[in-house]
Amino acid sequence: MLTESGVVPPDPTKIYDPKHWRDRAEQARAIADEMGDREAREAMLKVAEQYERLAQWAEERRS
Repeated sequence: MLTESGVVPPDPTKIYDPKHWRDRAEQARAIADEMGDREAREAMLKVAEQYERLAQWAEERRS
């Protein structure tokens, strides 16, 4: 379901699932690997880093 801004909100059942965030990080890295523009690739890799941080956060919340 898209919001008016075109953003898909996160599935509330997955917010605390580290695997969900690691999968998103992997997807972001795969997209970055295909980007020809250096700045765009670096930006996408930063997105992947943030997903990894969310995975760590989710792990801490489960503890």
